[in-house]
Amino acid sequence: MQLSDLSFNQVVLIIIVIFLLFQLRQRKFHFWRSMIVPGLMLIVTFLFVTVELQGPLFNTIVLFGGGVFGLLLGMIIARLTKLKIGKNGSLLMRGSFIAMSLWFLVILAKLYGQDTLNQWGLSSSLILSLFLMISVSTMISERIFIYYRYLRNRKEWRSKKR
Repeated sequence: MQLSDLSFNQVVLIIIVIFLLFQLRQRKFHFWRSMIVPGLMLIVTFLFVTVELQGPLFNTIVLFGGGVFGLLLGMIIARLTKLKIGKNGSLLMRGSFIAMSLWFLVILAKLYGQDTLNQWGLSSSLILSLFLMISVSTMISERIFIYYRYLRNRKEWRSKKR
């Protein structure tokens, strides 16, 4: 198999898998730095979603459902993320394989599920807005829930270290 035989979606999937595997390593968690990308995505999502909200009520219901699904998915992913307190009190985190698999399934649905969703009568701009809504709400809720877990358990984890 040569590189020219790969489709654009396959190349994107390979790159995404590499990035997802990087999430399995241990790293420091900085709350405000972690909100930069979701903040930028929130602006882009807002631009796409406001156009779709001007359509029928069905669009609003679909986008609201996507936002709720993203919030729940973010909480599940954050719950599966392994957290530790470093020697200096900083939060160290490592993504779980299950969480990375959930992300991969959402990305697969985004890349390959569009034909199925189009058959259900959803427009491609609504589908794009839906997946943006799911992605941004997942990212934001995941980071907030991780930070909440850190604040809630910080004293307990520090006392175990001593």
